[in-house]
Amino acid sequence: MPALARALLLTTLALLASGCRKIADTFFVVTAETDQICQSESGVSFSGAAPGQETLERTLEVPLGQIGQDLPAGRVDTDLSLQLFTLEVTGGDADLSKLQTVKVSLRRQGSTELIRTLLEYSQPSQAFSEKLLALRAVEATSVPDLARDERLELVLEARGTLPAQAWTANLRACVGVRAEVHAFKFIF
Repeated sequence: MPALARALLLTTLALLASGCRKIADTFFVVTAETDQICQSESGVSFSGAAPGQETLERTLEVPLGQIGQDLPAGRVDTDLSLQLFTLEVTGGDADLSKLQTVKVSLRRQGSTELIRTLLEYSQPSQAFSEKLLALRAVEATSVPDLARDERLELVLEARGTLPAQAWTANLRACVGVRAEVHAFKFIF
């Protein structure tokens, strides 16, 4: 092996061994990001609560589209921020201010297992009014490979005094997604 080639090989190995791989990894990153993806459902029907029933659960599917499909192979680090989740009463005699806790959790489409709770509010809170719940998460949530999914599910769970009569509402959720793949490949 010529002296110059040996010197370059030894220098490269020394740099990679001393942590320069982390530097290279930060420069070879492919990122995809959406400002906001929103999903709405209008006229959602809720039946009146049975005696003793204190929990209401509803799932809202949010399409992610192709955000992760065009990224190179490898693990995708995904940050999801729940920017807004609203439940607005549009019909019937429903008083949402009597709820004690409301939380919104994340799960993969078709799964029964919750990945993580994105937000949780308890009374007293300005998020609760008679006819409208308006919830916002404070921080983004990191979920590996989530951007590769075409859809995700947001699960609303409310506990407290539920309306005894049937009612209708509009649901709306807005999320922001940032996906990142480290594309540096070290091959010898």
